[in-house]
Amino acid sequence: MITPSSGFAGLVLAVALALSGVSGSLPTRDRSLRLPNETYPLGYHLHISSNIHLGNLLFSGNATIDVAIRQSTNEIVLHAKNLSDYQITVRQLTPSGSVDVVDDLTHTYNPQAAFLIIHPRENYQAFEAGQRYRVEILYTAIMRSRPMGLYWMDYVDESTNRTVYVAATQSEPTYARLIFPCYDEPGFKSNFSIRLTHGINHTAISNMPVKDVQHHGELTTTLFEATPPMSTYLVAFVISDFEHISETYRGVTQRIYSSPRSKEKGQSALKNAVRTVAAMEDYFGVSYPLQKLDHIALKKNYGAAMENWGLITFKEGNLLQQDTGDVHKRVKDKITQNHEIAHQWFGNLVSPEWWSYAWMNEGFATYFAYVITDLLYPEDKVMDMFVSDEADRAYSYNSFFDVRPMTSYVETEKEIMAIFDIITYKRAACVIKMFHHAFKQKIFVRGISRFLEKYKYTVANELNLFDYLQAELLEDEHFGQQPWVLRVREIMLSWTHSEWMPIVLVTRNYENDTITFSQRSIHSKSEHWWIPLNFATAQKPCFEETQADLFIPPQTQHSLSLAELNLQLTGRDWLIVNKQQTGFYHVHYDTDNLRAISRQLRHNHTLIHPVNRAALFRDLKPQIEHTELEDIDVVFDMLKYMEFEEDLLPWNQVADTIDFVRRNLFATSSLELFNEFVRQLVTPTFRRLFRDKASGEVPNSDLDAGQAILLMACLADLPECLEYTRTLAKEYIFKRINVTNESEYFAMYDSILCLGVRYLSDKDFYGVIGMMQAADRSSIYYDDLIYSLRCTQSHSHLLYFLELLLGENSTHLILSDPESMMYLSYLYKSNMEARSVIWQYIDRNYKLLCRSPNFVENFNQIAEFVPRQQKPQFVLLRQNIAAYMEVQGLNHTGAALIDIDSGLVGKKMKNTEIFVDKYEQKIHNWLMAEVPQMTAQKEAIYAASLSVGNGSNRPQGLLNTASEVVQKALRSIDRSLYR
Repeated sequence: MITPSSGFAGLVLAVALALSGVSGSLPTRDRSLRLPNETYPLGYHLHISSNIHLGNLLFSGNATIDVAIRQSTNEIVLHAKNLSDYQITVRQLTPSGSVDVVDDLTHTYNPQAAFLIIHPRENYQAFEAGQRYRVEILYTAIMRSRPMGLYWMDYVDESTNRTVYVAATQSEPTYARLIFPCYDEPGFKSNFSIRLTHGINHTAISNMPVKDVQHHGELTTTLFEATPPMSTYLVAFVISDFEHISETYRGVTQRIYSSPRSKEKGQSALKNAVRTVAAMEDYFGVSYPLQKLDHIALKKNYGAAMENWGLITFKEGNLLQQDTGDVHKRVKDKITQNHEIAHQWFGNLVSPEWWSYAWMNEGFATYFAYVITDLLYPEDKVMDMFVSDEADRAYSYNSFFDVRPMTSYVETEKEIMAIFDIITYKRAACVIKMFHHAFKQKIFVRGISRFLEKYKYTVANELNLFDYLQAELLEDEHFGQQPWVLRVREIMLSWTHSEWMPIVLVTRNYENDTITFSQRSIHSKSEHWWIPLNFATAQKPCFEETQADLFIPPQTQHSLSLAELNLQLTGRDWLIVNKQQTGFYHVHYDTDNLRAISRQLRHNHTLIHPVNRAALFRDLKPQIEHTELEDIDVVFDMLKYMEFEEDLLPWNQVADTIDFVRRNLFATSSLELFNEFVRQLVTPTFRRLFRDKASGEVPNSDLDAGQAILLMACLADLPECLEYTRTLAKEYIFKRINVTNESEYFAMYDSILCLGVRYLSDKDFYGVIGMMQAADRSSIYYDDLIYSLRCTQSHSHLLYFLELLLGENSTHLILSDPESMMYLSYLYKSNMEARSVIWQYIDRNYKLLCRSPNFVENFNQIAEFVPRQQKPQFVLLRQNIAAYMEVQGLNHTGAALIDIDSGLVGKKMKNTEIFVDKYEQKIHNWLMAEVPQMTAQKEAIYAASLSVGNGSNRPQGLLNTASEVVQKALRSIDRSLYR
């Protein structure tokens, strides 16, 4: 990308062209939506005048831009959007003092590209290479209510009861053009001298410190120091009556701005900001280059926060609640703030050449926000949160979304907006994490530091970054000798230009001591990668050294001997690839190796790192779901150890698999055995989180998995869980007592309500119905009851509820006709126990139901869930409905009933049927052999723990107290409710 030349010392000559509102036209030609490179901004002087203090949304601007002509051209092209009343003056700047008057300019606006084009009335090259001009544009515009460009918000000053107006900016990615005419692409960096005229009782802040303040009557003009070269998307200012707290450390003043009533709420955020800026400087060895960094809490903001250089804007709730009792939110808010601080280096100091490289901003800021937060607050275990909040989302990205490479060309505003997605943030963060470890952390960081120093105040692309990483690797004694070290570009490009992610199949040959590494895409697309591997084994169970032991090349298979891999393994030893899952790929193992891992988990699971324990189940999940495993029993062998798993990371991964198996075993003879198995696994962890949590603050890493534990326990009919959720649900429904408080993030109230009404007595069920009928239909409370009742498991209750919603006497007092039909479909999909009830209800009431204009659409949807054994009954019902509708002439929308032979009938059950055919008998046999044995062992252990002669030195009273808590819960439960 073009950069400005240096050494110009020119004169401003008073030869001006006043183009007040005059417009012309250029010869018609197809235009790129990218700015041409013939001109370049050397510097901006921007003056915005606003009466926002009076609630006046009109603002006026003066954007004066010094422009260098790089190639002779007939136009100067800028971005501008929703600006009006242009008055354009162009002055030529010459180093010699001579005057060359250009007196025939006009301007044209291209709305498709949002281009303001200054050009001669007659088509010729008016702007010669080497010339420089000062383009002054006066204009007006209206502030927006949405956070785009210059926007407004208000709040009520509680001390005076008056409305106070605030103006703020959001320039990223393409909104600077809504504030002032500019070169609104990240590659056009320039200096900005900003001045703001505003009410005398308001103050203004911007990217840079205040240079001067000038008062004139009821108005004040605040002038700011010139910025270093920066992209337009980082231009920011706020006009408000806010107050601040501040602290200066290492020459950088940081301030937290908020409305006067919230001023002291920013203390924690200020302390965190000061620590984080210093930590970033130390970690990367690159100083924060500005004198100040402001953080401002706004009522409205685009997203949680925006990283403007020197002035980070936040939504109030993401900046001022770092003292909240909600442990999870407190930590997440620190990570959010540190993400924006990381951007001061990644994106601000060095900016992307074009939005194709947005991942170089967001991926680095996402990942290193966690790294730095972990260094500052190790007790919060934020790298565990990275796995659950970032990596899990990146791994689950699938064909239901638009999949693209990390580096993707974009051009339109819509495309640019869309690139700020999971791939740019989360997948990129995972790939960066992979190479941070593969290249050894210190080497990677040194390469990044040199990259930042080289390209500071300019722009860069991915190849610039990769070359600096390679240069650093070449200087390392170990990596400098590796055969792949001169191929870093190729290695990195295989990740940034691939659409999907790899699966690595590790197949051990136990006879000739070789290992074959096969790779394929998780999708059918033919893609291959340079994949960094590292190894932990039974004989060398070291999981801390995470640099790459090996890069396998981008080919389908690659075989090596144990000697070549420098590994020692016997036939029964286990091998784990991808230590701490630092690599962004799935690993599949041969069955014998999985069995060896299973033996280790049952013998001493702590020998394997908790992240790898979690990864084992994450990697098995798609194999289970796609019925790719030949021996499903090995999964159950591995699950057995979970009874003793206290780390919540593995539970997060196991939860989805358990739910998947439970749903697929529904209505089989194995379901109750499976539920008993799950109850035995989950009980200790459930008790720790939900019964014993009063003993101290639950660690933040436990909070994320709490809801998954709750769901697993209650869906397996664990009595303690059912009683826990039913008590909370009844308190909310009948006493309006909130289900959760802010310290119980994991106990999401919608899950608790759903689980709490699964098994209600008749009295309680009809009581809930009464509360719902009496509630305000527009209230959240009403919605809560409607959506929690979908979870009831009682057939009689379900039939009563359906009659209430859809019956002849319903009068649609609960839901409207379209809502009722949508709810029927929703209930069918979400509650497997309800499915037979719904078919029974439709069979009895189709003459009433098919009078609804929405019946056919919803009937066709649930037809996709017809199991094959019910196909004959479905065919008969469908024929009866079709015949009745034909006689009655009921074709409201023209939608046709699904055809009996349609491939959609039963389509959503195909995978379940394949699963059951392949695995159900094997699962049943395993459960029959193992569950009674596990139960007997548990009873023996429990009996031994109560024995006087068992050597326990715990006080008898403590054991009795713990036992009484459980027994009291069990006695209060009517077991018949769960049958």
